[in-house]
Amino acid sequence: MEFMHIVEAWGTGIPRIINRCNEYGLPEPVFEEFGNGFKVVLFKKVSNAPKKVSNTFEDYIPLLNAVGATDIYINNIRIVYEHCRVDTLFGQTNVMEWLNCSKSKATNVMNVLKMANAIEKVKGFGTGKYRFLDLKD
Repeated sequence: MEFMHIVEAWGTGIPRIINRCNEYGLPEPVFEEFGNGFKVVLFKKVSNAPKKVSNTFEDYIPLLNAVGATDIYINNIRIVYEHCRVDTLFGQTNVMEWLNCSKSKATNVMNVLKMANAIEKVKGFGTGKYRFLDLKD
């Protein structure tokens, strides 16, 4: 780490690393001793954290209409949206539960949302997690 000019003198680097993590709102690093050395695990901020969506459901209707979504699909998507508008990440299993429907119906609902560009895939929270796009960004 000397080549990065982070450690200026022996014994000052570790406290400085911890302080920098605290300054940036990151978790403290994990120090693991092994053999005659040690490993430091530094954590980064997750940029895919849930964020508040400032839209109303009506903002999505033109997108859904543009891909030919039927009134039944729009009503089902409204139910999904009502569960998610407080920043809930969701996937096919959630749609099945919220609509009390089969896997194939939930897949169809998710496909309509994807075609309409009303949702985006979210990484870092498990496979197949989505959130409604904030259309006012």
